[in-house]
Amino acid sequence: MKIETPLLRRLGPVPFWRGEKRCLDALEDIYRRAAEKARRALAADPPDPDGKRPGGEC
Repeated sequence: MKIETPLLRRLGPVPFWRGEKRCLDALEDIYRRAAEKARRALAADPPDPDGKRPGGEC
């Protein structure tokens, strides 16, 4: 699933960010998981058989 983040890209790098990933990359992962969870909730899809969230842990 492609996540569009034009506002975040326009803002540019976050000053003083100390994460291992770039802030934009970390937020895109979060947005992707949130969008997938919302899609599943709206479509009433069953959870993954292993019980894990799509996209892994953050």
